[in-house]
Amino acid sequence: MIKIDNIVINTTKLSDIVTNSIGIIKAINGKNAMVLFVGSNKIIRVNFNKLKVIDTKFTGKGYDKKICNICHILKPEREFDINQTDAKGNKTTRPNCKECRKDIDGIKLTTDEKKKMDKIRPEKGSIFECPVCLKTTIVGITANLVRDHDHDTGKAREWICDSCNTGLGRFKDNIKFLQRVIDYLKKYK
Repeated sequence: MIKIDNIVINTTKLSDIVTNSIGIIKAINGKNAMVLFVGSNKIIRVNFNKLKVIDTKFTGKGYDKKICNICHILKPEREFDINQTDAKGNKTTRPNCKECRKDIDGIKLTTDEKKKMDKIRPEKGSIFECPVCLKTTIVGITANLVRDHDHDTGKAREWICDSCNTGLGRFKDNIKFLQRVIDYLKKYK
């Protein structure tokens, strides 16, 4: 029985909503539901027989299916790249699927750009000040450095600490997002 606020997937393609898209039941009328499909942020009227209620607790790590945090489609875990190792030494997958990673990763750093950056790479054990956070670290000891690059052009920028690189990536190198972060923090100062 489908109820309001159930999390569902569509079992068939619905106009521009692909199969297995995650939706939330917002209203029910007879045999139809108004479903907010999270990835496209659209509300569509869907017949119950085209929906399946899912329990999201049985997705993700330890299960064979996972929901991408960008497109919000339930996909087999093999469609997510390995990201890193957790505190217990287990491999974890990225929160976004391989297809969505293409947009995030953008144009990769070219071999020539990598070579150019490697010529100015700070040596392990040397003192380094990250140009983003201005934190002074010992290269390879108290911080790892990464080649930062413009994802739209593939051009190298500078060496920065991996924490700042992760931060920039989380905000998709988007000045408008970062300005909203600044405005949010100012709101609570």
